[in-house]
Amino acid sequence: MKLKMDELREIIEIIEEAKIDVLQLEKGDFKLYYQKDGGKGILLNQKEASFDPSAAAAEEDLTDEAGPQKEQETEDDALHQITSPMIGAFYSRPNPDADPFVQVGSNISENDPVCVLEAMKLLNEITSDVNGEIVEILAEDGEIIEFGQPLFTVRVSE
Repeated sequence: MKLKMDELREIIEIIEEAKIDVLQLEKGDFKLYYQKDGGKGILLNQKEASFDPSAAAAEEDLTDEAGPQKEQETEDDALHQITSPMIGAFYSRPNPDADPFVQVGSNISENDPVCVLEAMKLLNEITSDVNGEIVEILAEDGEIIEFGQPLFTVRVSE
């Protein structure tokens, strides 16, 4: 997929006028991550792009050191929040006829699937980054999730 500079500008203008803060697009070799206001700029990675990426505004890697999944600061240090690495629609099960990946009280291990996020007709499986027990599910099926939004609270175990 090739993207021309005027097409990129049009996408950015639409995002700026929309009521969203973060946009992540991926199709083949094309990847676009744009975060407004509190964000630090644009991450753009397109093979054989038909424009000069250095001309794009504030191009840089937005991955922070802690990543999108970070510990919840509470009185109980053993609690951890699994947060969304992307924007999408939250689903607790892989398909409507299946059981949920997890429920309150479920024991999970690192890399166990906990939900899926649908973005651009693609289902993205979200996995746990800790071992523990699900204490709280913070999203509902079909809810639109923002980047970094907490999805689950987990009581961490060894």
